[in-house]
Amino acid sequence: MNVRAELSSNMAIRFEKTFGISAYTLMRTQAAYELACARAHKDEIRGQPIAKAA
Repeated sequence: MNVRAELSSNMAIRFEKTFGISAYTLMRTQAAYELACARAHKDEIRGQPIAKAA
């Protein structure tokens, strides 16, 4: 797959129909890739913990 473009659900279904690879597996792999990319840049992402309610 081309890592420059995100995998859409429609494209995942097309791959499933064409190559027999589960669309669910493809989408999980895409989500894992996106999360890994975000974690690689986590210092650039702003956010603070929310205080727990008493």
